[in-house]
Amino acid sequence: MRIKVNKLPGKKSAIILNKLKKLNLAHYGAYPFIQSKSSQGCYIKDIDNNVFLDFSSQVASTPLGYNHPMLLSKIKKYAKVHPVKLAGQDFPVKEHRLLLEELLSITPKSLDTAFLINSGAEAVENCIKVALRHQHKAKFGISFINAFHGRTLGALSCTDSKALYKKYFFSIPIQRLPFNESALDILDNIIKKEASPEEIGFIIVEPIQGEGGYNFAPQSLLKGLRKFTSQYNIPFIIDEVQSGMGRTGKWWAFQHYNIQPDIFSAAKALQVGATITSNHLRPEPGALSSTWGAGHILDMAIGLKTIQIIKKQKLLSNINQQGNYLLKQLQQLPIENPRGLGLMIAFDLETEKQRNNMVLECLRHGLVVLGCGESSIRLIPPYIIKKQEINQALEILESAIRTTSKENFQLSGLICNYMHCPSRTR
Repeated sequence: MRIKVNKLPGKKSAIILNKLKKLNLAHYGAYPFIQSKSSQGCYIKDIDNNVFLDFSSQVASTPLGYNHPMLLSKIKKYAKVHPVKLAGQDFPVKEHRLLLEELLSITPKSLDTAFLINSGAEAVENCIKVALRHQHKAKFGISFINAFHGRTLGALSCTDSKALYKKYFFSIPIQRLPFNESALDILDNIIKKEASPEEIGFIIVEPIQGEGGYNFAPQSLLKGLRKFTSQYNIPFIIDEVQSGMGRTGKWWAFQHYNIQPDIFSAAKALQVGATITSNHLRPEPGALSSTWGAGHILDMAIGLKTIQIIKKQKLLSNINQQGNYLLKQLQQLPIENPRGLGLMIAFDLETEKQRNNMVLECLRHGLVVLGCGESSIRLIPPYIIKKQEINQALEILESAIRTTSKENFQLSGLICNYMHCPSRTR
């Protein structure tokens, strides 16, 4: 496929987008195209025949791109299966066991049991449940400034993102720490002056903050947290919903820090949510459950096949190779703070307005990227990305940076009916 963009949105897409705006309770703005079934590899094709190079991977949820032949072959085997969604905790299927076995084959040996659910937020919720089951005197949990852990109420309590996400909602008690080494001194002070270790229900952290801006935890922070939680027997939760499943060039981002959590979450690239922990932290039967726990049979089968394909095609090597190349090329552009591990890469622009204009300007020229943080762009292409496709993206990025940097730059047109178009970059 090749990039080709005519009109955004196209006529067919506009009809559906306008209906969604009226009917979708959660609507807050969407990319101005409707995807077709003809997307291929790293390219999205919409129903108006526009073609985009995807550096968003559906927010890290399509690690193998679109219509991967090995995944299509797996899907065909389930064409006559009905129902495909079952109450999996009560009525198990073999896919449940197979996915658990494959998932636990890529986790540290001591993290040897998992609970499969529907989403990343549910995975985090159940991480919290596992932790609190062992902290009977807990009064509060600890998370970090700029964290994002999901939007269900427990996970949202640990989130420190837009005020809109939390306005009017209840919250479990949380103390928030800075995402740097100073957090360790604050923790020591909490133990000395404010609370006993038994009153801390858990500490939860992203090794790489996702929506918060692709902020990478300092080595000293994560290692210090692991030491602190081990010393005081406080459950240590790592959130790998976005950074896990190979995105950083290792199966789990915490492996870059040579540490292991007590409990961690996975989702997105796995196709289902998962709470992973050790058998000695397993709660009593019935403490964790879900009607759709383990989710859709097809989702489990695709999650299983995804891990197998990453192994078979040695995609961790490609992730590191292409990620290193992309990051090196970004360092030549007039941007701030290019950073990344594997294919989890970001950079900053001067203002939030320029960032928002960059997302739209890239889209107009056929490149799908995502914003994060206050003024950052994140680049998370599929694991199958090739150098040629990276070079295409770099050309568009360089042009968009140059264009949106102009003082009088202003976007207009139909696209602004669906995504926010800032009036000026400065």
